Amino acid sequence: MADTDWAGMLAEGDVEAIWNGLYRLVSRHPAARPLHFTIDQAAVSSQHEINADLAQELFLELFQKQRFDHYVDKGYTSTEIENELSRIEMPNLVGERLRRRYPESFRMARRVSALLKTSPRFKRFGRREAPVPTGETERAPVPKPIVRAVLEEVASSDDYIEALVEADPDDDEAPPEKAPRRQRMVNQVFGLKQWPANKPRKDSGFFDDLAGAVPVRKRDTRYVGRSGTSQLIISNPELESLLVEIFTAIDSPADVRTIRQIALSKIPLQDYRLSSLDEPLRARDDGTERGSTLLSTLATEGRHTPESRLLLAERHEEVAEMADVFLKSLLKAVNNNERRYARLIKTIYHFYFDSQERSQLEVAELLGVSDSLVSDNRKIVEYELKKLRLSLEEGQVFSESLRKSLLRDHSDLIGAS
Repeated sequence: MADTDWAGMLAEGDVEAIWNGLYRLVSRHPAARPLHFTIDQAAVSSQHEINADLAQELFLELFQKQRFDHYVDKGYTSTEIENELSRIEMPNLVGERLRRRYPESFRMARRVSALLKTSPRFKRFGRREAPVPTGETERAPVPKPIVRAVLEEVASSDDYIEALVEADPDDDEAPPEKAPRRQRMVNQVFGLKQWPANKPRKDSGFFDDLAGAVPVRKRDTRYVGRSGTSQLIISNPELESLLVEIFTAIDSPADVRTIRQIALSKIPLQDYRLSSLDEPLRARDDGTERGSTLLSTLATEGRHTPESRLLLAERHEEVAEMADVFLKSLLKAVNNNERRYARLIKTIYHFYFDSQERSQLEVAELLGVSDSLVSDNRKIVEYELKKLRLSLEEGQVFSESLRKSLLRDHSDLIGAS
């Protein structure tokens, strides 16, 4: 049954209650969640604003299409209304927004999926096999402290790709009644046709490095389409060859989400991105991150004064106190869901701080969840970290303080794993 009395609200014409119901739906919908990780400071600045913006857009879309009247006239039940909103209207809305925001990436992600499903050079594999033990040549690198790993990376160009694959309409087809649940497209595993059905699947954490030797393709500037305004970018034979090269390089079956990410990184796409003129500049001309205060500059250049040392110590104390605030922001990010918050805490500790240096796949097996869920938890953590805007030096202080907070306040959760 539906949690919201849609039929009753529509019959009473309670506009405010309908909007609040749409907001709750948007806040919990998996197609909207990846949008929280996109870097778009020009339009919105918080998760609440993203959800409110989507709820308003969905409300106006349904009103303009007269869907509310249709639900009342046809006698839809609350469950039927919520199913249509969740499975049709919401994915279509997010898909359309992404199509406008990232037109070339959206189109290319769909083409990659279509080729994997239709080309005779690829085939779908069954459930994931046990991971292959990694030898010394495939030893996972020592994981960096959680904050340093985020601060050193360039602004993630794959955040929006996650949103693209999550909002793909092909991924949300409802299975027929009494039929086995259909696995979502992004989680389906594909590989080369000539590979045996029992070919083991490797840890996806190594795939970016293994595919590093695959060259980036040259952009095809020919114009195609009914109106002749879209560039070809890459032909289907070239795209198929690229996918073959990627599979050959990683020498392992992989899920569609991973293959899409690697493939799009090898194609010269030209998606526009809006930037805010009011956003502070935090990078030097050489691309390195600038410290948030003059204290960082003095520390870097080695010109400490008694006053700067005192101020630096005070700043470090402030940064250390941010750990508890950060954990509270994580609880809010998962809508105060204790179960999801517990998984977040375990993911943070075992992926970033555990002395055993586990990979993402190993953390997923340890927690008894999917690799995709661990990846989603990491994105929530790293998104909240980026909002702190810490310098590298401050990040080291924060990282140590966060580790102590986890051991002090959540040792029961960490030990339960």
